Amino acid sequence: MRIVIAGAGEVGLNLAKALSEKNEVYVIDKDEEKIEYIKDLNVEAIKGNAANLEILNKANIKKADIFIGVTGNDEVNLLSGLAAKKFGVNKTIVRVRNPEYVNKPFVVNHPMGFDLIVCPQLALANEVSNLITIPGAIEVISFSGGKVEMVEFVVEENSSIAGKKIAELNLPPNVIITAICREDELILPRGDTEILVGDKVAIVGKPEDLLKIRGYFGKPVVKNVVIFGGGTIGSYVARILDKSNLNIKLIDSNPEVCENLCSILKRTRVIIGDATDLDFLIEEEIGKSDVVVSTTESDEKNLLICLLAKSLGAKKAIAKVEKGVYVKLFEKVGIDVALNPRKVTFYEVMKHLRLMQTHTLVDVSGMTILEISVEKEDLSGKKIAEISLPKKSIIGGVLRGEECLIPKGDTTLKMGDKLLIFTTWDEIDRIEKVFK
Repeated sequence: MRIVIAGAGEVGLNLAKALSEKNEVYVIDKDEEKIEYIKDLNVEAIKGNAANLEILNKANIKKADIFIGVTGNDEVNLLSGLAAKKFGVNKTIVRVRNPEYVNKPFVVNHPMGFDLIVCPQLALANEVSNLITIPGAIEVISFSGGKVEMVEFVVEENSSIAGKKIAELNLPPNVIITAICREDELILPRGDTEILVGDKVAIVGKPEDLLKIRGYFGKPVVKNVVIFGGGTIGSYVARILDKSNLNIKLIDSNPEVCENLCSILKRTRVIIGDATDLDFLIEEEIGKSDVVVSTTESDEKNLLICLLAKSLGAKKAIAKVEKGVYVKLFEKVGIDVALNPRKVTFYEVMKHLRLMQTHTLVDVSGMTILEISVEKEDLSGKKIAEISLPKKSIIGGVLRGEECLIPKGDTTLKMGDKLLIFTTWDEIDRIEKVFK
């Protein structure tokens, strides 16, 4: 396929790397330095404005199968995407950062003609709010349109499940432990599998059933939340949590931003202040927070704010990180969760481009999770033990109607079942061949 990518930033570069092996890829960007760097890949690099018709013609847009707009400018992404559609491109995907253009994290088949619009800021805000409302979680992912969720958490010393075997746990009927990540090893839990302190455990179930096992996560219920930064992500996190019974503070140094948020938020206390001022943080009793969330425009500032808050006694810190390479660094120095909006865009675009029954594709602790429908007649009626998966891949759960089934070797698949497959990124193609 011929694919045109507008934008050679972090997302555009990673997409080009992933797609150029099997496709003819053109990349457009105004930045000379980025163009020179991307020339080392097996792509055609074009310097210029992606919203310029002449530049699009240089990229053979009329013969393109897919157009992806991920520049740093929303208007350029939208305009170039519309132009691509006008030229007859079959599939157009664009990213927007301003939620004024969309009211949901992901919009499929947009009325303006886009096949997919991604708003990573809204997606990140939803993820942050999920992490806050499910104490102890380091990742919360929805499947099947929100009917089922997967919660990933780290087993701590005070957790009631530390040292216990799976068979000893009294789990609700539709809740299953689907996978355990132990020192970079992916383990398929069985009845005699012992859960150890430090394990990353993935539990799947209905949202209402997962709430019944909060005690397993080893964390107290969240009451006090402080959000630093009243921009797009911070303000939307506040809007979501404003409907809850939590004690919420939102802190921003811009009086105009705070004044605007005061007119929108009903229960959230909005405060004007410098988040890096230690005396101010002490005065506002930040150390008594159960969760602090830093969403300013500066990665370095977010790191400093979170570290200051934790040094004062805050129990959990969540930081927005624009540079993907910083994520592991943040978590290494003590930030509990570091979230990258560019990563959201990359995975959503890659999921959308998959030519198979993959409904969800996410990356968690080095694992990639696929949600795949059983739509092949020769798979329906087969037992899980008869399906040949790559060595590093496991079926962690079977979603059948309203039920979450524990996958066993003798579990017989039915048409319409959705399988949660835990794997690695480099084995996705091999899994596709099994289910295509």
